[in-house]
Amino acid sequence: LTQIEDLVNEQIINGIPGEIKIQKYDDAVKAGAVAMAGEKYSDEVRVLSFGSFSKELCGGTHVSNTAEIGVFKIVSESSV
Repeated sequence: LTQIEDLVNEQIINGIPGEIKIQKYDDAVKAGAVAMAGEKYSDEVRVLSFGSFSKELCGGTHVSNTAEIGVFKIVSESSV
């Protein structure tokens, strides 16, 4: 868990700018965007990417670059 926290915090410190694209759902998933399990998406989706480190389907505005996140800390584990 410490290695994961260190990896994510390194990317946060780098201040990677966010990029937003509107894409067809199938194209976004094929390109590697992560969709949340159980969420329903329309045919066109908002895709938020931070360099090659993170790409996900996103419904709202969050941060413009990773430095705005602050600190990443894992507080619990799931057995799923």
